[in-house]
Amino acid sequence: MAALALMVLLAVAVFHWTMEPLLQLLPALMELSFLPWALLALGLWLLAGRPVGP
Repeated sequence: MAALALMVLLAVAVFHWTMEPLLQLLPALMELSFLPWALLALGLWLLAGRPVGP
């Protein structure tokens, strides 16, 4: 059980150390601040499609 806890702690530390520089370099991308605009564009694209049927 201690080995599992140590492995999880090590995995979290490695993830933090690898993601921290990306968070500082690309904050807009990593924070997903563009997501509402992308979802709005997707919704408009879906609503603007041709009607299906005879």
